[in-house]
Amino acid sequence: MTDEFQIADGAPSGPVMAAQGWARLAEEIAGLGYWRLEVATQAIIWSEGLFTIYGLPVGDLPDLDVAMAAIHPDDSAQANALLQRAMAEGIDYSSKVRLRRADGSWRILINRSTCQRDEAGAVGAVFGAVMDVTEMEMANEALRASEARYRALAENGNDLIVQTDMDGRVTYISPSVLSATGYAPEELIGGELTGLIHADDRAALHRAVVHAYQHPRKPAACVQYRVLHKDGHEVWLEARPAPLIDSASDRVIGVTDVVRVITERKNLEMELRAKCEEAQAATLAKAQFLANMSHEIRTPLTAIMGFSGLLETIPGLPHTADLYLKRICVAGDQLLSVVNDVLDFSKLDGGQVVLDPQPLEPSAFLTETVGLLGAQAADKGLKLETEIADGVPAWVVADGARLRQVLLNLAGNAVKFTANGAVTVSLSAYGRSALKVVVADTGPGIAPGLHGRLFERFSQVDGSINRGHTGTGLGLAISKGLVELMGGAIGVDSAAGHGTRFWFTFPAPRAQPPRPAAKPRSAEMAPAHILIVDDVAINRQLVRAMLEPLGHTFEEAASGAQAVAAAMQRPFDLILMDLQMPGMDGMEATRAIRANAQGGRRAAIVALSANVLEAQIAACRAAGMDDHLAKPIVPAALIAALARWTVQPKPGTRAAA
Repeated sequence: MTDEFQIADGAPSGPVMAAQGWARLAEEIAGLGYWRLEVATQAIIWSEGLFTIYGLPVGDLPDLDVAMAAIHPDDSAQANALLQRAMAEGIDYSSKVRLRRADGSWRILINRSTCQRDEAGAVGAVFGAVMDVTEMEMANEALRASEARYRALAENGNDLIVQTDMDGRVTYISPSVLSATGYAPEELIGGELTGLIHADDRAALHRAVVHAYQHPRKPAACVQYRVLHKDGHEVWLEARPAPLIDSASDRVIGVTDVVRVITERKNLEMELRAKCEEAQAATLAKAQFLANMSHEIRTPLTAIMGFSGLLETIPGLPHTADLYLKRICVAGDQLLSVVNDVLDFSKLDGGQVVLDPQPLEPSAFLTETVGLLGAQAADKGLKLETEIADGVPAWVVADGARLRQVLLNLAGNAVKFTANGAVTVSLSAYGRSALKVVVADTGPGIAPGLHGRLFERFSQVDGSINRGHTGTGLGLAISKGLVELMGGAIGVDSAAGHGTRFWFTFPAPRAQPPRPAAKPRSAEMAPAHILIVDDVAINRQLVRAMLEPLGHTFEEAASGAQAVAAAMQRPFDLILMDLQMPGMDGMEATRAIRANAQGGRRAAIVALSANVLEAQIAACRAAGMDDHLAKPIVPAALIAALARWTVQPKPGTRAAA
């Protein structure tokens, strides 16, 4: 029996006491315990460490049966068998058992035993060392579970997990590579993947890998690239190469990457891009069609409305002729309104309407705009009123032209659909920096179930074949689009037989009054020499008929080439230029005239065209034109443009500062 297990007679010597102290300290640190079993007597001796492992007080004489009973039932049979064999045959052994401590908790122990023989060679005792490995086993179990989870993710996930060394050779690739590329992991491990990558994408992937090497602490750069599947088709992948860092040396030893297959997403993106291109082509075709349609309708309307307007100025027409003439003028106005509505809606639908907010006097604006409908209301015997509430600012910032378009549509509809009674247009403050306009009438009203159709395109409440009013059904849809573009709202309150109340709101931040305009210079309109350029003879004749009474002189050109030749031969005060002409069009002719202006003289060039879209007008100015007039020709607008570009100061006067 060794000194570790017994106390000798008398006081122990210094070295023995020191050895015992070191042994106990080692047991505590390592969680160790020792035991020795006498085969003949079945007497068992424990070290202090083993008492601690069992959770028993040190010094109690242990009993072999008690010691074996603390072992888990599933482990005790094997432990007992190993011990019996050691005592009988002298075979050393190792075992791992679960032990129930005195406090009821379970611990995991590893026991290593060796046999001691007497001089005759018989087994005299069995000596064992026990270590408590509970925490180690728990840590190992957690590690195994974690490894299992990550292995399951790597082997069963759709994404590819790839690791390469510093030379670009694959050191690991997950089994999902087979479904993604057709290659098994063992076909790729140890080789490089460069050959599989599309030639156009290799540089981008290389840059991402270099970024990972050079910036190991920064977020990985995302890169998309194509690889060639084993069966020959392309597969799109998305990767974020990240550095693989050795934990011991903290050095980059390769690249690790989680690669996602994005072929389906790429196909959807390409399909969406194709659809967008188709939609853009369709939008362009629609815009071109509308522009052509507008031009083709406005061109004959120019003659119809222009000459009918001239006829109205002739006195003494027979009553019947005068009646027919008025009907022609009304029909022309209606047709022009239809064309304008379709174009306005197309521009709104295509996002081509740009607002132009300017200082606006809301009270004066409302009175002036509603006043434009005064004659129409008077013809029907309607009372047309305006009401302006207290609190309306004197000046605000808003797009007056678009507001007038909305207001005329709503108020015009109210006058058109109201047979008797009154139409009232009111203006009030709305919130902190907005205004509200209400158009109320005493007309037939609209059933609530029909309200939803009012602001739909090409929709009218009275859609019957014998409806009593004309229109495209676009006016309210255009108004809704304009109001919402301004950042406001529009709506209706009505019931059948109780009149209708349309309203809209719009942002109107307060503004300072604009500076007074400079006083116009004293000027007089002298006879001007005008070049009329149009491939349609009837249009040239119409312009002459409108302007000849004012004393102007004219020359005509039926093409762009003729216009350039005429402008090179003699000076003109004004050139009225059509745009769409065979051969050299109005744009080319203008650029040629501007490029060859002689003697510093620069004639004003005004487009007179049925091309009225904003892009077309902008193109006119870019070509060198000074102004634009739309067909059908409005005589007042034509005369105003003539005055704007040809009026000369009276002798002895100068322009106001």
